[in-house]
Formats: sequence, C-alpha cells, structure tokens
Amino acid sequence: MATMKDVAELAGVSTATVSHVVNGTKKISPETTERVLMAIAQVKYTPNTVAKSLRSGQTNTIGVLVEDIRGLPVPEIVSGIEETLSKSGYRMILYDLHLLEKLYNQYEQIGAYRTRINNGVNLLLSSNVDGIIYVGMHDRHLDYLFDPMERPLVFAYSHGTSQDTYITYSNFDSAAVLTRHLIAKGHERIAVIAGHPHSYPTTKRMSGYQMAMQEARLPIWDGYICYGDWEYESGLIRTRELLALDKPPTAIFAMNDLMAAGCYHALGEAGLSIPKDMAVVGFDNREIARYLQPPLTTVALPTSDIGVRAAIHIMDIISNPSVKPTREIIPCSIIERCSV
Repeated sequence: MATMKDVAELAGVSTATVSHVVNGTKKISPETTERVLMAIAQVKYTPNTVAKSLRSGQTNTIGVLVEDIRGLPVPEIVSGIEETLSKSGYRMILYDLHLLEKLYNQYEQIGAYRTRINNGVNLLLSSNVDGIIYVGMHDRHLDYLFDPMERPLVFAYSHGTSQDTYITYSNFDSAAVLTRHLIAKGHERIAVIAGHPHSYPTTKRMSGYQMAMQEARLPIWDGYICYGDWEYESGLIRTRELLALDKPPTAIFAMNDLMAAGCYHALGEAGLSIPKDMAVVGFDNREIARYLQPPLTTVALPTSDIGVRAAIHIMDIISNPSVKPTREIIPCSIIERCSV
C-alpha cells in the first residue's frame, strides 16, 4: 500500500506539502498541487481516513439531503456546498429524496413526506456523517419536520425553527426592490401574477409588493392581484384577464420566470409590444429569461452563496457545538434586461 512518503518522494516535495494538498489545509501553488495529484494517481495512494477518524472522533464527512437534485436551485446550492467543504478537507455524501414529481409545484405538502425524509436522515447518520445539510427545492418553513438527532443540522434554501440554523434569501425585500424598480421607471399601474395563494414565497413577495406600492402612495386597482400556479399556462391565462380589465396595468410583476414567459405569449397574441406597451418582470433568473424577446428583467437568487454559507455554518457548529443558531437571509439582485 502506497504511503504519503511515497507520494512526496515521487513529487519531489515534503510529506507536509502532500498532507496540505490532500486535506486542503494550506494553499499550495497550482504547479506543486498538480505534481502531487499526479504522484497520488501514479502510486495509487489512498489517505487513511479511517485512522484519522478514530483519532479525532470525526469522519470529516457531511451528509447533504436534497429534496431532488433536479429542482431549480438545488444543483448550484450543492455545488457551493461541495466546493466549500472540499477546501476545508471535508467530504460530502449526497442523498436524493426524489420528491420533484411527488411534490410537483405543491411544495407546501412536504409534511406528507416526513417519514421519507427521516429515513434519509437515518441513512446518512448510519454513514457516520459529522453533520447534515438539508437542501429544499422551494423556500418555506420546515418546522418540526425532523426527528431529534444528536448531529448538527443546517437548512439551506428553507427555514427551520428558531432553534435551527438556516440560510435562505429574502422574498419580501426582493419583491419590494423589484416593485420600486418599476415605479422608478414611471409605472403606477402595476399588476401581480402570484404563485399559489398560501405558499410562503407568494405571501412574502406579495407583502413586499404591497409595501412598495404603499410607500409610493400608489393604489392597487381592482383585479390587479391574481394568482397562478407557477406554470407557463397560468401566466398566459392571467395576463389575458388583466388585459380585459377596464383599466389594464402598464406593468406586470410575474412571481416567477415561467409565468412571465406565459405573459409574453398573451401580450404577443394581443399585438402588444414589450416594453413599449407593457413592462414585464419575473423572478428566479431561470435560463429562459435571457432568451425571451426582449430579454426579461428578473431577480437572481443567490443559490451558490446559500450553499457556501450552509457549508461554513455546518463546519462552525461541528468545531464549536455551543455556537448559537444562525438565521442568515442573503439578499437577491435585480438582473436588468430589456423588458421594462
């Protein structure tokens, strides 16, 4: 079995340098790192993580439990987690709950899968992970969804209880900023196509929109608030309804980019031009937003940053179990394109 000394001799470096490369404990030049990695591959060296775990009482492994790896924000969040953990010498074990089709866009029904979630937690715990990061597909409260556990738990892209550490983004502030952006561009009649009425993002974004309108002392006209289901078709249908009002809006705030795309469809079939006849904004900065004509002004979510911060928090809790729970809300940014 190859040793660290074998790697060091072949790479022409010290064993300490090899250790830094393997464990990510010190920044090593790219050239030296590449030499060490080539030597590791050549001699087929495998770090003795078992012995290290026995000495430290830790496995330097974090379990990441995702609702579904295909969910819109999940890949970027997981990428941020993995990159941050690896820099600190941690490994990641991923477990996918495969809830995309089961939840579809009814994300508030997550409680129905409590047993499935806790089975996933137990599987990760059986792998002796030092802590678990739970990654949601949709920002919402996950109060009391988990059985008690002795290992640290951090929520990413979702909320826990006041006793939990979680990292997510601000629905309220983002919607308020986006509405103010429309007002600053001269719009006073601003309609909203919201998501499901009782979903957490809908209620928070609606509150942000209403606050911005109140700040500007602008009325919200009858019929200007309508609800879709986060899908393209509902954006199309609700926009047709808005255009049929006696006093149609001059701007439409669709609460996600898919509904905004449906809005584009309805405006096009009505012979209206964006942004000349109607301004449109979305939310999420999905790939479709840049390809719509004209490209869509929308809100970009800090998904990678959420993953980075979740990894940092789980490592902080592991190194200092008495640290107080952290509730971190990361601001979003407006991506200003050509639809306003």
